Amino acid sequence: MEGRDCNSRNPSRSRTGKVLSPLQREREGEIAVSGKVNSRPQNCDAVEGPKLKLSGIISYMKIDGKKLQEELLENLKNKIKDLKQHGITPCIAIVTLGPEETWEAYVGQKIKLAKKLNITAKLVNLKPTNTNDVLAAISNLDNDSSIHGLIVQRPFPTHIDTERIIQSISKEKDIDGFRNDTLYEVPVWLAVKHLINQAGRLLNVSEPPIWLSNQSILVIGKGETAGNPVIFGLSKMNIKAMVMDSKTSDRNSLFKIADVIIFATGKHIDIPYDMLKKNCILIGIGLHRQSGKLVGDFDEFEAKSHGLYYTPSPGGVGPLNLYYLFENLITAASKTS
Repeated sequence: MEGRDCNSRNPSRSRTGKVLSPLQREREGEIAVSGKVNSRPQNCDAVEGPKLKLSGIISYMKIDGKKLQEELLENLKNKIKDLKQHGITPCIAIVTLGPEETWEAYVGQKIKLAKKLNITAKLVNLKPTNTNDVLAAISNLDNDSSIHGLIVQRPFPTHIDTERIIQSISKEKDIDGFRNDTLYEVPVWLAVKHLINQAGRLLNVSEPPIWLSNQSILVIGKGETAGNPVIFGLSKMNIKAMVMDSKTSDRNSLFKIADVIIFATGKHIDIPYDMLKKNCILIGIGLHRQSGKLVGDFDEFEAKSHGLYYTPSPGGVGPLNLYYLFENLITAASKTS
């Protein structure tokens, strides 16, 4: 990067060579945050847009889930310390089904965080021939009093009855929150809510809950592990989300009016970025592999260049999803003291 002339490209074109409208060129040079305009710095540190920092949480309009997680983990560490003083070491059991490549990336992060918190994680990998094999393993783990939380990592093999497996976990240990009578909220929903409220604070919103209830929220995808829990969580707050799926025809009409867009498909979504509202917030849950790398459902470069608030993928929803999973675990463990 040293010695590069950051202003040598044609100002009428984007960094990808695309011809820009006057409004887009303005956004390339200046981005407004909370009513204040920050002029584009004339140095090479600004090649991807102005670097903005608020309490170390945001840069380039990016809402950093990793940094938010770090702040929150101190709270968990204190609770774990207290439990250990009472002779309780929180323990999570993670059941995986089938070949390692289908679950390795997701489970690895859980085990890594467990080690960081100095708590116990038990990994049980099964290669079941039928649903009863899984049910038997879950029963054994569920009856182990040293285990406080139990999850079965998605995806499930097609020959396994997902619903029977989920409902077989006792509600006291259902820290994923998927049982019909669960005691816990689904971590991914809590993560999304946290990130939306964080964006509201960055927009200088005085009362985030009231502000959130007045936003037009679009959820793309309604799968059982991401989109549906978010839609259900919003409904509990008396917020009716707009929902887009593969059958939605006039997509642009929804994009135009959305204040918050939550992506939960696990595949690339084409977005008319020029149609989005100025302070639109993009929250990415879904991940998919592209050229061997995990990427999110929307184009982060486009989100940056249009001055939008957005979460990176990975590094946005994921770290907070993990935090809230482990918060549920600590809550479960505390009930045994």
